[in-house]
Amino acid sequence: MFQSRMVDEKTYKGSVSDRLERIPFGSPQRNFLLMVTGGEWAETLMLLGNGVILALVASVLHFSHVLATLVVPTAFFLGEFVGSIFFGWLGDQRGRRTVFLYNLLVFSGGMIIAGLMSTAILIAIFVFIGGIGVGGEFPIVDTFTSEMMPGKERGKRLATVYTIAVTAGPVIAFLTYEMKIVAPPYVSWRILFWFMGIVGIAIWAVRTQLRESPRWLEVHGRYKEADAIVKDWEQRVIEEKHLQSLPEPKSETEVSERKSRYKDIFAPDLRRRTIMMLIFQFFQTGIFYGFTSLAPTFLLYKGITLVHSLEFSFIIYSGFFFGSIFNVFIIDKVERKWGIIASAVLAGVFGTLFGIIPNVTATVIFGFITTFVLWNFSNFYHTYQAEIFPTRVRPTAAGTVYSVSRISTSILVPFITAFFLPHGLLASFGLIWVFIAIVVFDLALLGPKTSKLRVEAIAQ
Repeated sequence: MFQSRMVDEKTYKGSVSDRLERIPFGSPQRNFLLMVTGGEWAETLMLLGNGVILALVASVLHFSHVLATLVVPTAFFLGEFVGSIFFGWLGDQRGRRTVFLYNLLVFSGGMIIAGLMSTAILIAIFVFIGGIGVGGEFPIVDTFTSEMMPGKERGKRLATVYTIAVTAGPVIAFLTYEMKIVAPPYVSWRILFWFMGIVGIAIWAVRTQLRESPRWLEVHGRYKEADAIVKDWEQRVIEEKHLQSLPEPKSETEVSERKSRYKDIFAPDLRRRTIMMLIFQFFQTGIFYGFTSLAPTFLLYKGITLVHSLEFSFIIYSGFFFGSIFNVFIIDKVERKWGIIASAVLAGVFGTLFGIIPNVTATVIFGFITTFVLWNFSNFYHTYQAEIFPTRVRPTAAGTVYSVSRISTSILVPFITAFFLPHGLLASFGLIWVFIAIVVFDLALLGPKTSKLRVEAIAQ
């Protein structure tokens, strides 16, 4: 039987990890996922929309492609770099819920004010601020969801979050296309920024109902609060499923109370994983955003007009959604690290075909398949980057490694645009293949296995 701890003269039995692992999926988990997903959807508007917005801003304000790249995706990803580190650290120090009370407000404020600006430098500054808010979103979403869902379906639930969130991609591509057609040029791109900000504020209001991660509370010695949250989930599921009781937890997890320190992510027990993910995150952006951010620009280089480029981008970006639906059904059946590797290679194959095929219809088809595969890649690695680290430093580690992807995107996307794109699409995809090779060898040699394992077991 489980050992007991005395907390304020009340008995807290066992580990919340053991108890969470055997709660059937019901309204508590569903409501949690919906609140998490709402913010993810709002911020994915900019994450996936920066490429089409780049093209629109360049056209309306007469920026060069290089300048527009610096103003929109580069400023945004630099903001994410700062936000990932800061909010990841804050998520360990003050809790996962605390981050969710601030990051959406930072994002919304930045985007609304950016929509009021007219010069390159001011737009870039407030897009940067909006990016800080987004930087806090993804590591905490990965962390929070990983801690609240059982190991056997952790990937499926997080993939569901991203499946809903990715619908923001076609939405923002469609809105950008419509703004180009129906809105006066002066306000066309501004409306998009304002839309993002308003959606973010609305979701923030709903998210205030979230409760803290019991796993985080437990490692900080706040057993009574952790017990109350898990007990509430247990009772609600028992009532709605008409159960007599829940199964006894199968095993006891030893919980080590230990204050989070940033340097712990480079301690001997975690150093290899941290270095492995730092390498991965630096180069995976060249694969993912080398295509995603520049797809509309690639179409323009093929001689397709801006209006048709935005129209085709809408079709291409819809591959994210269908790829994510597919991923929900396989993510817990495929070992995570091999799923990342396979999807990276397939994205390279179909992305290259997208670049070299002259036929417009074939180009759009291969673009769709590439985004289909890339979102499988994304779902696999988002789950992976959180689950391989222990609870005490999970968002700090996830935020740090994720921040590297933001700074590398700020370097690699403009680098491709300035130095490789002028030499043609084949040259651009040749560089992307170098990034794929590095990612494959990095994960194959250093990556641990994680699928269906509890996060505590992976950490050990």
